[in-house]
Amino acid sequence: MSDIPAGQAVIELLRAEGVEYVFGVTGLTTNSMVTQMYGREDIKFIDTRHEEGAILMAYGYSKSTGKPSVCMTTSGPGTINLAGGMSLALKGRAPVIAIAGDTAMEYIGRDGSQAFDLVNIFKPLTKMSVQANKTERVPDLIREAFRVAMWGKQGPVLLDIPRDLLDNEVLSDQILTPDQYRTVDPKTFGDVGSVRQAAEILLTANSPLLLAGGGVVDGGATAESVVLAELLDMAMVPSYGHHDAIPNSHPNYVGPPGGRGSGEAHEAMDKADVILALGTKINQASSSWDYSVINEDTKIIQVDIDPVEIGRNYPVSVGIVGDAQSVAQQIIEAVRELSPDGKSNNKWRSEFQSIAQKRIKRLESERALVDEPMMPQQVFPELAKSMPKGSMVTIDAGVAPGLAYDRIFFEEPRTMFNYAGQGALGMGFSVGLGTKLGRPDRTAISIHGDGGFLYTCGELNTAVRHNIPSVSIVLNNNCMGAEKSQQKALHNEKYVGVDLENPRFDQLANVFGAKGYYVEHPSEISDVVDEAVKNSVPSVIEIPVQEYFPPSAPTPR
Repeated sequence: MSDIPAGQAVIELLRAEGVEYVFGVTGLTTNSMVTQMYGREDIKFIDTRHEEGAILMAYGYSKSTGKPSVCMTTSGPGTINLAGGMSLALKGRAPVIAIAGDTAMEYIGRDGSQAFDLVNIFKPLTKMSVQANKTERVPDLIREAFRVAMWGKQGPVLLDIPRDLLDNEVLSDQILTPDQYRTVDPKTFGDVGSVRQAAEILLTANSPLLLAGGGVVDGGATAESVVLAELLDMAMVPSYGHHDAIPNSHPNYVGPPGGRGSGEAHEAMDKADVILALGTKINQASSSWDYSVINEDTKIIQVDIDPVEIGRNYPVSVGIVGDAQSVAQQIIEAVRELSPDGKSNNKWRSEFQSIAQKRIKRLESERALVDEPMMPQQVFPELAKSMPKGSMVTIDAGVAPGLAYDRIFFEEPRTMFNYAGQGALGMGFSVGLGTKLGRPDRTAISIHGDGGFLYTCGELNTAVRHNIPSVSIVLNNNCMGAEKSQQKALHNEKYVGVDLENPRFDQLANVFGAKGYYVEHPSEISDVVDEAVKNSVPSVIEIPVQEYFPPSAPTPR
C-alpha cells in the first residue's frame, strides 16, 4: 500500500473502468490529471478544439459502444461550454462522465477568477452533479459517477474537483475494479403478473404492433423484439430516432414514424388495436402525444426501465418497469406457456406488409427525379450503394440531412446516431468522430446540412491530428432549411437569417489537411463515397442540393 497524488488516482480509476480515451481541452486546473496520461498507451487524451466537440465525441463513443466515456475540462467557461453536449447526453441516455477541474477551494464562493457554481449550472442537465470537497473523497466520487451514469436509464454526470485537491495524496488501495463496487451488467425483470397480463392481451389482439424504442438498443433486445414479432405476427415500427432497434429488412418492418419518417408507419400505428411499446417513453416525434397517430381505442402495453415514463404520455392497459431485454424474454416465455406456437394472423400480416410496400414504392419513385442541382432525396439511394454493411451513420439536425430518417435502412443496433430529441444543430460531425473511435472497425458516416456543418467543423483539425477517418457528407442548400420553410409557410416569405453564404466545404477540408470532394451529379456519389471510405483519412464530401420545403408531418387521418 502506498500513497499517490489524487490526479494520478483519477486516471488509474478511469483505466480500472476500461476507459480508452479522455476527450477535452486541457487547462490550468486539469494539468494534474492530464499529465498523468503522458507517454501511456492504455489511455489517450483526445484534445479537441472546443469543449463542445469533446463532449459530443464522448457521446458518440458511448452510443456506439454502450460503454461509459469521459471528458475533462477546465474551470468556469471551459466547463460551461459542455452544456449543449451535456443536454444531448441526457436526452440520448449516454453515460458520459464529465470531470471538471475547478478553481482552488479557497476561491470557491468568493466570485474569483473563472469561479462559477458549476454544480448547480449542470444539475438540470445531468443525472448527478457533485463537487469533491476533500481529496479523500475523490476516488469514491469517481466510482459514484460511473455507478450513477450506468445504472437504470443511463445518462451524464458532472464531477467537479477543485484543483488544489488533485495534488494531495490518496491511498493506492482505493483503485477498485467495477465489479468491486457496482453491478456491471444490471438487468431488471418485470412484475410476473403484469407480464402474464401483457401476454394475454397480445394473444387476443387482432392487429398488434411492436414499437421498439431506445431501450431496445440500450438493453440489447433486438433479437427478442424480432422473436416477439414473429411469434405474434406483429407489425414492427421503431420509435423515432431509434431506427436501428430492429432490422429494417425484416418482412414485419413497416417504416419509421415522425414528421421526417413515413406516413405508412403512422397508418400501421393507427390501425393497431394493441401496441407493445418496448423500451420507449413513446416519444413526441413518434406520436405527437395526441391521437392523430395512435388510435384512441388502442390498448398500450408499455415497458420502460424508468418508472416515471410508464403512462406518462398515454394511458396504458399494462405498465411494466424493467429492462427491455429481460421483460421481452419474460413476455416470450409467457406467450409460449399460454400458446406454444404463438398466434398466426394472416389477415393483419398481409395488411401491414401491404402498407410497408407502399413506402418502398414511394421511395423508389424518387429515383425518377432529374433536377439540377439535385434534390436532396436523390442522394440517399446512391449513398446506399456504397455504404459498407454495418456502417455507423450520424444524422445532424436540419431538413436536408433529416431526409435520411426515411431513406437509410439500418440492420444492426448502434448504427444510427442523431440529436435524440434535443435538436442540437451541428452535433453530427463530432458525434461521428466519437463513433469511429468507439468502433474503429466500422465505417463512420455523418450527414449534415451546410448550416450544421459550420458549427463544429473546427474539429476537422482534431480528426486530422488524431487520424480519425470519418466520412462527412455536406448537403449544401445555402440556407437554414427548417426555418426558411416556416418563414415561407407562416410569415409571408419574409426571409430573415435563413439564407447563407458558404465557403467551398471540400476546399475547407483540404485546408485542414483532410480530403475534400465535390459532387454535382447523383451518378458520382457512389464512387466518391466508396473512394472516401477506402482512403481511410478524414474526408468531406460536398453535394450542392436544391432547397426543399417539406410538407406538414403526415398523419393517417
